[in-house]
Amino acid sequence: MLPAKKGLGQNFLTAEGVAKKIVDAISPAPGDLVFEIGPGRGALTVPLARSGATIVAYEIDGALVDLLREKLATSNNVELCHADIRAVDFDEAARERGRTSYKLAGNIPYNLTSTILVDLARWRMLSAAVLMIQREVGDRILTEPGERNCGILSIFLRTYFIMNRVLKVRPGSFTPPPKVESVVLRFVPHTPGRGPEDRGAFLQFLKGSFSHRRKKLRNILGELLDVETAKDWDRLGELSGVDFGMRPEELSLESWFDLFAASRRVKGLR
Repeated sequence: MLPAKKGLGQNFLTAEGVAKKIVDAISPAPGDLVFEIGPGRGALTVPLARSGATIVAYEIDGALVDLLREKLATSNNVELCHADIRAVDFDEAARERGRTSYKLAGNIPYNLTSTILVDLARWRMLSAAVLMIQREVGDRILTEPGERNCGILSIFLRTYFIMNRVLKVRPGSFTPPPKVESVVLRFVPHTPGRGPEDRGAFLQFLKGSFSHRRKKLRNILGELLDVETAKDWDRLGELSGVDFGMRPEELSLESWFDLFAASRRVKGLR
């Protein structure tokens, strides 16, 4: 059995019960296209394949790709790709296979968590994602806007997805055991969609707004939006209805939508 490579952040899932709950949460069925991030030794890939869905698994470790090709040699519905997930556009990969939607599953390397979660909102053909991440990060993501620990990811992801916790996973469910607990979250896009259409611009606005989260919005927005005149401040307040004496984590989700829209109008953007 191939050992885990620390440099790749590998912790292989070994608990079959946990794997089953993840597969149940993604609900693969014949006709579905399911992309898997980091199949490792195949703990999820094997039960996913049994569902009859088309499974396309992306693995950066070439030795593991060879292992899985041997392990899944008789599974005609599994495609193994030797690739860095950061270079994969899942929407494009689905189009290349003649599909208009897909599901996503995986045990995300902790060092890539933020990158992959932000990309969830970029993939417009995604119908559902079930991902295992570090528990601490998962708890922050599930924080409601307006609560103290609310941050960029919680606001951004809640804007575009319905999110829920599937289960918590203890370190002993992996080989080697990580030093932290994990959590499995399910993401389903809002239908119909909501929030700003320009998702990239909204994300950058959130990043700028939270760059000094202990400051009040008046100080943050003055620099972020280059608001100087009393007329612009009055216009921004009139359009957004936001109290600029508040701090970023105190705003509700709808207030973030209003503030973003107002900021673009004040700056002459659409």
